[in-house]
Amino acid sequence: MCRLPPSRRAILSKAALYWRLFRGVVENPRYFTFVLRGGVPDKMARRLAKGEAPPTGTFYPVKLDLRIVYGCNLRCKMCGQWGDTGTYFSYESTKLRRQLDLSVIERVADELVPHGLRYVDLEGGETFLHPQIMDILRGLKSRGLFVKPVTNGTRLDRFAREVVESRIDAIHISLDGDRETNNLVRQADWAYDRTMDGLRALAEERKRAGRRSPLVQINFTMTRHNRHESLRRLCDDLSGQGLADVISVKMSPIWMPQEKGKAYEELMSRHLGIEGGLDSWKGFVEDYSDFEDQAREIASAVKQLKSKGYDFFVDGLPGIDPEDLPRMYTDYEWDLGRSHCPVPYVEPTIEADGNVYPCNLFTDEPVSMGNVNEQPFLDIWFGEKFEAFRSMLRQEGGLLPICNRCCQLTES
Repeated sequence: MCRLPPSRRAILSKAALYWRLFRGVVENPRYFTFVLRGGVPDKMARRLAKGEAPPTGTFYPVKLDLRIVYGCNLRCKMCGQWGDTGTYFSYESTKLRRQLDLSVIERVADELVPHGLRYVDLEGGETFLHPQIMDILRGLKSRGLFVKPVTNGTRLDRFAREVVESRIDAIHISLDGDRETNNLVRQADWAYDRTMDGLRALAEERKRAGRRSPLVQINFTMTRHNRHESLRRLCDDLSGQGLADVISVKMSPIWMPQEKGKAYEELMSRHLGIEGGLDSWKGFVEDYSDFEDQAREIASAVKQLKSKGYDFFVDGLPGIDPEDLPRMYTDYEWDLGRSHCPVPYVEPTIEADGNVYPCNLFTDEPVSMGNVNEQPFLDIWFGEKFEAFRSMLRQEGGLLPICNRCCQLTES
């Protein structure tokens, strides 16, 4: 039998991949249109950059981030929650046991859908530790929302059929290298195999149901713990198995210098009178100034992997010129030209204890805007505390000292 040359095989593989993507778009056109257009957040950022802050009462969340549990079954080294410098270790046990209840989630969704809520992200901790996870996914989808859980995938095999049957739009699964590297990062020698079991179960259920959704995206976060070699090995491990639609390579982790966290504390004291209790930023303190050479190798690796004939897309974030990637590590002051954060105007976060925050990452109780267990969401959204926070952000030029390597900024 005649064997095709590698270049011909790569072309055929890429053609099959685009055909598969096309089938997914046809199956779920509203979702792909919403994600690819960008839309409201980008428009809001441009409006804020022009000094055109919208009047109170004229803007509503388009996207909602729900941190439904605090608990996690892994201890990933770079995680600001449960990692080597994670801040959840300081939480009291009563708080760590809190879970965002289905009835609260549905009440908030019913409050916001009439005002244009379109998309819900579910996060943790580990989302599939929530005892009501499938009821939550089904309940949100029944309201016509785009739904995407984020997971480490280690419990996915037992939920795969229900996930596909729920008709959620996408699922993001974290893998940070091949077996050896991923397990090193996760600090668990069983993590990689369980995640792969989950991916296989999900692929089998999509095939059984004859569906292309949910879109399966693997998130690979580049850090000093894995580096570009493990990304290459992961892509080779996954190749040809039909387990993923996209591998998203986050080419810069969330990090900040210590002095930026201190500057944030001073600013919050001056503007909002908050003294103490601002600890979440400490989970992301890291010095990557020595990572310039690695950054060049990362950029080169992603460029090469994009051109290979894998049966999944390889996407690198942030979407900047690869030549500029070293600057992400050596120049924290660089904001990638994205000067104003739109998140407090379009994408609030509700934590497992019901507290509402203007930011997905830095969720300390002194910065809570209110609690959905105690009052309607829109009373919080248009309340004095939220307005004071937005005013502070505008006065500070659109970003805070801790913002410049936030994924909301770099991946927008």
